[in-house]
Amino acid sequence: MTQSEQRLARIAAALYLLLIPLGVFGILYVPEFIWVEGDSLATLANIEANTTAIRWSILTAFAIQITQLFLVVALYYLLRQFGNTVAAFMVLFTLATMPIAMLNELCRVAGLMLLDSEGMSAVFSRDQLDAAILFAFQLHADGIMIAHIFWGLWLMPMGWLVAKARFLPSIVGWLLIIGGIGYFLDTVTWFALGTDRFFIAQYTFIGEVLLPLSLLYRALRPGINAAEPTTN
Repeated sequence: MTQSEQRLARIAAALYLLLIPLGVFGILYVPEFIWVEGDSLATLANIEANTTAIRWSILTAFAIQITQLFLVVALYYLLRQFGNTVAAFMVLFTLATMPIAMLNELCRVAGLMLLDSEGMSAVFSRDQLDAAILFAFQLHADGIMIAHIFWGLWLMPMGWLVAKARFLPSIVGWLLIIGGIGYFLDTVTWFALGTDRFFIAQYTFIGEVLLPLSLLYRALRPGINAAEPTTN
């Protein structure tokens, strides 16, 4: 790898590794422990008792999108030599995800506003407000599943490029493609069947862990040359 490629690889690896704890906290941990399936009263109690954690989760969700923007730019410049058109689709799918994911956080913002709004309390009953809060948080969960589609789609062109890049293990690229298919199928089952019992992305994410580790390893190991560029 050239020095500029090593620098881009280090940046991309650091940003990708940063996404892991951000995603676990902002998208998985807080929403999962807040929502108690089949128990509205317990869910409302969790929301009221953990407003600070929810606000931090919202900020974390914004940080994820900003981090991913810089990540996809670094990956574009690193991998575009192996297929410029494919790399452009990788960026396009990422940009499509960002407004969906960021606007989706307005659902949780609205839920927290309803929780503390004196003006709303004067117009609506407590039961009506509680129902609206639950609806806002459920809408947020559904919105995440819409963003899920593009989280899968951006992995597919990226996986193709990684598979063609000789300075990275091709198996990582194919695992990224499989992970992208997993995200896509999760969205289909969520909306078609109305359940998350068949989610498979939790078993197909390994490529997203191996990629930053592979990038970091190659960036720190001199003397590994990239494949000859190809055009698309």
